[in-house]
Amino acid sequence: MGISSCEKKDCNGDLDGMWQLVEWTDPEGTVVATKDDMMFYSFQLQMMRFDRTAAPTFFCMSSFENQGDRIRVYRPITIDPENSGHDKIYEMSYLAPVGVPEDGVMHIDRLTPDELILSCPSTGVLKFRKY
Repeated sequence: MGISSCEKKDCNGDLDGMWQLVEWTDPEGTVVATKDDMMFYSFQLQMMRFDRTAAPTFFCMSSFENQGDRIRVYRPITIDPENSGHDKIYEMSYLAPVGVPEDGVMHIDRLTPDELILSCPSTGVLKFRKY
């Protein structure tokens, strides 16, 4: 007699887990945010979570695809308490305060167990440390 269960395992290698923003610079090299802004990206399976705990606060989840040298973020959602707790789906521009471009595509410039650097022409470079 065997016992089986549905088991979901992380599938994104070093990308999986929580990352704290260390520095975000725009395309001109101007600093947009630092670790003092308490901004986080979290990756698990095909879901991404965005948190900013310093003012102005921000929380959102989305789907994403790990395409090896880049990620594609899509379908940003939050829980809508005014609609019986159902998901509220947003346009991609909703993620601009956390550095995600409108097309959702971010190049992975560097990924190690401790460091993640994402970039795109419209939002610049985001450097993270594993949290």
